[in-house]
Amino acid sequence: MKRLALLSIWLSLPLALAGCKTAATAPPLAPGYLNQADETMGQALAGAEAFYQKIQLQSATGVVVLSPGEKKVLNDLGTAINQADPLYLAYHNGQGTQAAVQQAIDQVTAQQAAVKAVIPGVQP
Repeated sequence: MKRLALLSIWLSLPLALAGCKTAATAPPLAPGYLNQADETMGQALAGAEAFYQKIQLQSATGVVVLSPGEKKVLNDLGTAINQADPLYLAYHNGQGTQAAVQQAIDQVTAQQAAVKAVIPGVQP
């Protein structure tokens, strides 16, 4: 009986040492963000602003010459960014709703896709 108890302990030892897999955890937030939604929306907006500014600079320096139609699409992106920015900042500071910001970010994303479709060769 004693041998059986020792054998069962010995056989269960590898299971105890292996342990259970821990559940996957979300990656840590970057410093300054309230939650995952805040981080995701903030990064999307920052990326769109950088994309917009890059094309603006290329246009101003003559690297890219935009047609009137291309300028309109780019201006529409700028307008979407200008509308989303204060909504995001209010949410980030605890004074706005996630739904309002998400809707504005979705509009920015759609306008950014339109710019990519209309102006050849631009990348974020």
